[in-house]
Amino acid sequence: MKKVALALTLLLLVTASASAAYPEKNLQGYIMWGAGGAMDNVTRAIVPIAQEHLGKTIILQNRTGATGAIATTFVANQPADGYSILFGAENPNLYKVTGLSQIDYDQFDPVFLMMANVGVVLVGKDSPYTTYKELIDAAVSGKTITMGSTGPGGLPFVATTMIEKVHDLKFNKMQFDGEGPCITALMGGHIDAVAVGLLAAVNFVKSDSVRGLAVISKERIDSIPAVPAITEAFEEYTPYLPWGAFFGAFVRKGTPADVLEALRAAFQKGYEDPRFDEFAKSTGALKLGLSGDKAREYIQQNKSVGAWLLYDAGGAKHSPEEFGIPRP
Repeated sequence: MKKVALALTLLLLVTASASAAYPEKNLQGYIMWGAGGAMDNVTRAIVPIAQEHLGKTIILQNRTGATGAIATTFVANQPADGYSILFGAENPNLYKVTGLSQIDYDQFDPVFLMMANVGVVLVGKDSPYTTYKELIDAAVSGKTITMGSTGPGGLPFVATTMIEKVHDLKFNKMQFDGEGPCITALMGGHIDAVAVGLLAAVNFVKSDSVRGLAVISKERIDSIPAVPAITEAFEEYTPYLPWGAFFGAFVRKGTPADVLEALRAAFQKGYEDPRFDEFAKSTGALKLGLSGDKAREYIQQNKSVGAWLLYDAGGAKHSPEEFGIPRP
């Protein structure tokens, strides 16, 4: 009888362990970009709220390097159990065509896409161009327009390539080390225009230090409502949109459905919390709130646009066709 009782006890313990509610322990979160950057700020704004609903702590660390590939590869090699979360931006969408890595978001399930950083085309506050159409008409007519850029793969480079492709023109591109230096050069009169992420530009636009001509979006953005959507001037941009940087949470593909759902529910609640709303308003970024199939569709659209624009501009080592990435 004692043996039977012991066996039953062990069986109950195993069963209880197997059916224990997720999460049973603290989670690990890996941010692909460094402290103080946009990805880091978005992550640290939503995680404290989401973990309130999980009942466990998400321990965050910045695991930087190789344009986010270090963190992406690391999490892709962790167990698919929901205890390792990748906090990443759009960069993995270009890994295959640039030859940086064969691991991208195809190896992950999106938990939640929190925010997007759309592009905005800027000119100096004293620029002769008061509308986006005036800027493009000048470039099409043959006038030399110097655009700031940050090199292949960066938002300014891809956005500028998009503009060139839509209007069949070429800018004189001047490369800088980041979006901040681009804006500084614009205010100093060293370049005529630049397309940067709204997170970097919003305060400069609001203070009238620079002039926003168009947001690279189908709709105007609440944080700078006076700046027109780029499609208001030219509908030809529609097939490329939505496009821009995005910030999301991901787990390795194969994570159990109930675990994935628990994570999504927690991040959804964090996303809807007034504290995260206030953060979003202060940054000027566009709230997304996407999960499941809608998140996958958004990511694939972003990959298609970015990969093909980069390839057409000569900034990719491989054709997107090699990886089954369709043209937008």
